[in-house]
Amino acid sequence: MSRDLEVERGGFPLYSEAQVPKINAMRRVFSQPDFHGVPILQPGQVLFVTAESMHDQPSSCYNCMTMNPKAMTCKRIGPEVLVKKFTRGKEDGKAIEYWPCCGMHDFGEPSEGKYFAHDDPDYLDLVWINAPEVGQDYGGANCGGVSGGDDCDHYITESMKPKWESATGFCRVLQKMVAAGDNCTAWGDDDEVDWRTAQTELKNG
Repeated sequence: MSRDLEVERGGFPLYSEAQVPKINAMRRVFSQPDFHGVPILQPGQVLFVTAESMHDQPSSCYNCMTMNPKAMTCKRIGPEVLVKKFTRGKEDGKAIEYWPCCGMHDFGEPSEGKYFAHDDPDYLDLVWINAPEVGQDYGGANCGGVSGGDDCDHYITESMKPKWESATGFCRVLQKMVAAGDNCTAWGDDDEVDWRTAQTELKNG
């Protein structure tokens, strides 16, 4: 729009008939409501993995290719941090088993090998996840808490049944339906144990 406009007394510009459509278009844009809600993400933005690619197992360090099973450490994090499951509550008969897992989980067979990185466990979101039972073949994380995994707080279902009895549910992060056995880096739960607390458990237990 031309800036060579006449200005009437009081500072208001005088528009010609030819400029009215442009002014009306600007008014329509300015009157639109702003969207400041949660962004709707795509699966690739949260490192999403399917139940099929996980062979219907929950995500944990015990089925991740970067775990060193001999040293019980992670080749991505380094030798200083133990990545080993532990059990709480043995004494009072209410034992709960906790399995380690991080957001960079890469499904596969753990193996010995050199450390190739020293990533910060905080940035990887390394946590310990409670399993439904002690002594499972695998524990860890998935959306619906199926196959021995723990469910995600962002996964919701309409059924009155427990989430782990569902086949699919709604993910509040992705804003779409997902399978109960799927998993992503946005997984979260109020019962998870942070990695620093877990180190105290492992080194003093």
